[in-house]
Amino acid sequence: MGKKTYRYPHALGRDEALKRALPMADNLARKYMMKREDTPEGFHMTGKGAETWVVVTDEAIEVTMELSFLIEKLAGAQIESELNYKVPKALA
Repeated sequence: MGKKTYRYPHALGRDEALKRALPMADNLARKYMMKREDTPEGFHMTGKGAETWVVVTDEAIEVTMELSFLIEKLAGAQIESELNYKVPKALA
């Protein structure tokens, strides 16, 4: 499995950043058939062959994804591209 971490800085404060990130995360969870669970740091998403931890702080959103080898090869670039587009847009 490949593990990657992405960091998206913001100046919104933790509560506002989390409020903006949750609808985007729910859309991605539906698209990739994942389940989202809230955590004290943010949220955790799991699906077949994929696991994602999202930590929201006052300064940034940090997304750590662990994908199975097959998913990484088949859809890793698409997932990364979508993440790099949607997270900054949600924080804008």
